[in-house]
Amino acid sequence: MSGTQKQVAAAGGLLWRNGERGLVEVVAVWRPRVGNWSLPKGKLDPGEHPLAAACREVEEETGIPVIPQLWLCRAEYVLPNPEGDVLKWVDYWSMRTEKPDAVFTADDEIGERRWLTLAEAREALTRPRDQEVLKAFASLPAVTSTVILVAPAEVEQDWDGPAVTRPLSARGQDQAVRLAALASLYQPDRAFTATGRASVQTVEPIAQAVRCTLSGDSAFDTDAHERNPERSSSRVRELAGGGGAAIVCAEPEVVCDTVAILADEDGVETPDVSTRSGEAWVLSLSGQKLVGIERL
Repeated sequence: MSGTQKQVAAAGGLLWRNGERGLVEVVAVWRPRVGNWSLPKGKLDPGEHPLAAACREVEEETGIPVIPQLWLCRAEYVLPNPEGDVLKWVDYWSMRTEKPDAVFTADDEIGERRWLTLAEAREALTRPRDQEVLKAFASLPAVTSTVILVAPAEVEQDWDGPAVTRPLSARGQDQAVRLAALASLYQPDRAFTATGRASVQTVEPIAQAVRCTLSGDSAFDTDAHERNPERSSSRVRELAGGGGAAIVCAEPEVVCDTVAILADEDGVETPDVSTRSGEAWVLSLSGQKLVGIERL
């Protein structure tokens, strides 16, 4: 690997459903050029976020619109090349869909799409990296809900009014728009925000993008959090109980504490809970139990 000259980033997904046989099934695609079955994946476009690339590539290769759930693993491997070995890595997410039978059109790159049980996939997917993804997926309980926990984007510094009315800065507005592009991939059907103006403005572009109702919730305010530090984490669990995906914008210290409390209570490793302006956490839950966490 010391002679590696080029690096290539890619992303893909393990798209699953509850099959008719009562077993979990995952999508595999047949690549005629190399003659094997594999999980859908592809290279990132310049400047593209890996999650956006993963969703795009899976839909392009399978014809199925997807909703991401949680990051599973990164597979790394070296491709020998006369001009210098190429280091390639692929980030994989688990994904669900509401249209598992969407129309598939074969082409030179993807010749067939097939739903396979996990046992069938272990036999059909011969590449070690695909086996690694299958193993990561099988080791986790089924994700039933996603909560995207967001810190307010950057605020205007020159503001003479009350703190609760402080708006986003121009940079903060840009952060909110960029965040909306990623958060909308999860198709949240509920949005909640602390009562501060900056929190509301941070979530508005996301709520508009997915056409969901935006509601205020004082559980995510600093004052309420100081009175009862576990209120916000309990509220996240309540939201998770409804299934699907929800997005929440909480005050910065509330975000950090909520992530830390949930991770500690459910034994999910997260070494650093610090959260920058406009940054988000994707919390993956099975029922009301946290099973995965990642920075968005």
